[in-house]
Amino acid sequence: MSKNTAEHKDLTEEELIELIKSRFFGRNYHKKLLSVLKKSSPSYHSELLRTARMLLDKDWMLAGVFLENLPDAAENAGPEGIRKWAGTGMKIFDQDKDLAIDYFSYSPPLLNDLNVNELEEWALNGICIFEENPSLGKTYFSLKSEISKEFIERIKGSAALNEIVSVLRYYALGLSGVNFNILSRRMLEMEEESNSVNPVIAGKTIYLTPRIKKYGDFEDNFKIYKLSIMHEVGHVKFSSHKLELGGAAELMADIRRRYTTIKKRTYLSGLQPEGVIDIADIIALFPNQPLAGTILGILEDARAEYLIMEYYRGVRADLERIRYQMLLTRSTPTGYLEEFMESLLWISIRHEPVYNIGERTKALLDPVKALLMDRIFRKESSILDSLDTTFRIYILLDEHMGPLSQKEYEVLKNLDYRGVSIGAYDKKDPLSSRSHDNIIRNFIPESEVELAAEENWPQEEKVKPQTYATDKNWKILGSYMYEEWDAVINDYKADWCTLNEIEPSGMSSDYYKDASKQYRNEISLIKQVFNRMKPETFRRMKEQTDGTEVDIDAFIDALIQKKCGINPDDGLYLRWDKHERDVATLFLIDVSYSTHKMVNYEGKSILDVEKDSLIIMMQALESIGDKYAIYAFSGQTRDDVEYFVIKEFDEELSENVARRISLLEPVSNTRLGPAIRHSIRKLEKVNAKTKIMMLLSDGEPFDSSRGESAYKGSIAEEDTRIAISEGNARGIHFFCITVDPDPSKYLDNIFSGAGYTIIDDASSLPETLPVLYKRITT
Repeated sequence: MSKNTAEHKDLTEEELIELIKSRFFGRNYHKKLLSVLKKSSPSYHSELLRTARMLLDKDWMLAGVFLENLPDAAENAGPEGIRKWAGTGMKIFDQDKDLAIDYFSYSPPLLNDLNVNELEEWALNGICIFEENPSLGKTYFSLKSEISKEFIERIKGSAALNEIVSVLRYYALGLSGVNFNILSRRMLEMEEESNSVNPVIAGKTIYLTPRIKKYGDFEDNFKIYKLSIMHEVGHVKFSSHKLELGGAAELMADIRRRYTTIKKRTYLSGLQPEGVIDIADIIALFPNQPLAGTILGILEDARAEYLIMEYYRGVRADLERIRYQMLLTRSTPTGYLEEFMESLLWISIRHEPVYNIGERTKALLDPVKALLMDRIFRKESSILDSLDTTFRIYILLDEHMGPLSQKEYEVLKNLDYRGVSIGAYDKKDPLSSRSHDNIIRNFIPESEVELAAEENWPQEEKVKPQTYATDKNWKILGSYMYEEWDAVINDYKADWCTLNEIEPSGMSSDYYKDASKQYRNEISLIKQVFNRMKPETFRRMKEQTDGTEVDIDAFIDALIQKKCGINPDDGLYLRWDKHERDVATLFLIDVSYSTHKMVNYEGKSILDVEKDSLIIMMQALESIGDKYAIYAFSGQTRDDVEYFVIKEFDEELSENVARRISLLEPVSNTRLGPAIRHSIRKLEKVNAKTKIMMLLSDGEPFDSSRGESAYKGSIAEEDTRIAISEGNARGIHFFCITVDPDPSKYLDNIFSGAGYTIIDDASSLPETLPVLYKRITT
């Protein structure tokens, strides 16, 4: 520990801040730091000071430069990020003090483009350079080194798997309906080719390379990940390692007749169910099995990609360009067979090779293209078509370059985004015994995924029916897509939830009329209270510095003050100002299934009490003239959040409104985030100085969905909290009224930045709601 570093040990936080102010930097810097501390949450505040103490243990000057640059770093890093930023600086300090000072001085602006993990990667690379060449290392952290700048640019353009893994999982789930497990290839602990990005497939687990830097642009690198997922989904949906023996019998007989040197009784790749044969057993019939296996692999890859792109046309344009870019990075082949196989790969993706092709290869490509169009590029194609086309292409090659059984062949390396089976991935010798089996798996990974029937696969043009609204024959006014905050990936899931705006319709408004009659005395009293909130048209403002007339009282007071030797104020005028109440309130009502619970001896449910409260409020608000709207919400899943329109802001209180509120009944779950975001959208269209959203709910946000669509606990709480903060950022005030008898901690977690109240007795809500509204809006 350096000199004087121990004296901070027993200081309080306030004393530590004062010490920082006096020791380290001038007035402007400590103002900036105090601004960061003031805005931070208590936990963040404590974390920053804890980190400062840690650095003080190392060196005063190191702590000083950290604190001086902390405000800039804090703009892009949370508590854990700041700790990691500081920890990396301490690692550099262990190498060289000056390097650490440069690191803290120059790294904060980098956090605009890099996350703290990427910044750490850049710093660790700098440490390695310093250890090898100290003179190069000294310019690295001050950003004067070209090596440093190039490394930063590479990281900026790369795509890191750990940051997008959840997005890729959702993408795979959306394409296939299968919840794939996506992991880093590092977990396999057998990485040998650092430049390879091929996925490794084990059942329904896809192992992807931890980072892709193939292109300079992040979006292009990200699309390689997406292309890998799309390719594997295509194989899961359309490929197979097994087929019916009856369908393949004729093809197998043709291969045997053509190549009589092959024994009729061939080795079978293990016991299969009766009447089922493995495709490896068919490839075993060819004299040159590695070559036949590669041809089949190329064709089956092409067929799977053709079908997945036909099935989901939206992915085609986005990914075709990346696929072609990958072709352009491949080496020019040498050797006749190698040239043909590389050319076959090109035309299987419907591109002409860009390198010079020999005449012999050209003569073969035209009939092969016709075979592809006739057998592979069609919606009805199957694995049997790929096998049959393999046989036909093999015959062409055998006739023009044969006999193929005598040819040595360097097995073609597949495109980088295409996966290999884990069983083939760790083989040291791809041409070992039964090598064609491994080669097939290098192209067509085996999958243990059991898929739903064809008609159950999701399609882009299909929209899930809104069951509740459909059953009621209620009109769907529109569908809206909303993002949802995922606390796991610390980011939004774009276009994740579908909200359907619905207009309830029916003939009866009896409930509204009965409630109005039951609460007629309360309504009359509340109207009187609310009328006192209604301001006069003009208000007289005294003691103004300018105005339309002299304030006589103020003028007399000024004369008296002057006689007494006191300089009088300048406020000698009266001004009449127009003063209007300008409030717009949106009432958002939870109609989840739990609102069916009974609350009092009158046989009323929570929802009945909510409706009674609104009926009282509507008539009171009509008397005061405030703008207001009422909506209710519930839903089944993220694809079916229902938002019921009871009264719009620009709609008069009418019989239609009375019928809609009468029709409300308990529905399903409480996926709150999309309902809040849609309500924000409604409020943004209203012209008012004060905008308020009031939520009436009986419990925490919750949806019974599972897997990636799950919405409960911290996931639901964080999304709701973020949705509220989005409204606050737009100047919307939020208030929650809950009748949950046991709200635990979720109210504090969600509404800490907003207002809320707990009503223990739900039956008191009709009397309580108007009082709360008056308090909030005056």
